[in-house]
Amino acid sequence: MKRAIFLDRDGVINRKGGPYYIYLKEDFVLNEGVTEALKYFMHKGFLLIIITNQGGIAKGVYTEEQMHEVHNFMKELLKKDGIEIAGIYYCPHHPDVSPCECRKPGTLLLEKAIKDFNIDTASSWMIGDSEIDIQAAEKMGIKGVLIPENGNMMELIVKPGLIT
Repeated sequence: MKRAIFLDRDGVINRKGGPYYIYLKEDFVLNEGVTEALKYFMHKGFLLIIITNQGGIAKGVYTEEQMHEVHNFMKELLKKDGIEIAGIYYCPHHPDVSPCECRKPGTLLLEKAIKDFNIDTASSWMIGDSEIDIQAAEKMGIKGVLIPENGNMMELIVKPGLIT
């Protein structure tokens, strides 16, 4: 079985704010300390998997194609630093428009990733900037680390030795 670091996207990987929904490449900016932290996690043998709610799709603010363009841009940015994202799982629903089982704090996205990658939940972690990220992880037996929105993952998690 493999270990994984599950990551929320907006507010954890990339800066959240400005436009509320980040669906254009020009609005996508990596948060400080992200590349260093992700390199550290890969060096420690963790797979990197993104679990993200993308409710703007259901609301008609942006399309799945636009979201995929941003995800491809993000993966290319990270790849330049030797970082590989093993998988990206997203919920395109919003409770005001299309209720579902996959939107965090639901666990369907985590369940799929765990099955797809044969993940050992007891030795895996979820990093999120919202209580719903942590709730979803804990329902699956995954330890959660809550960081402030747009926080520096390197300073908040790696340097204090929270995940080894």
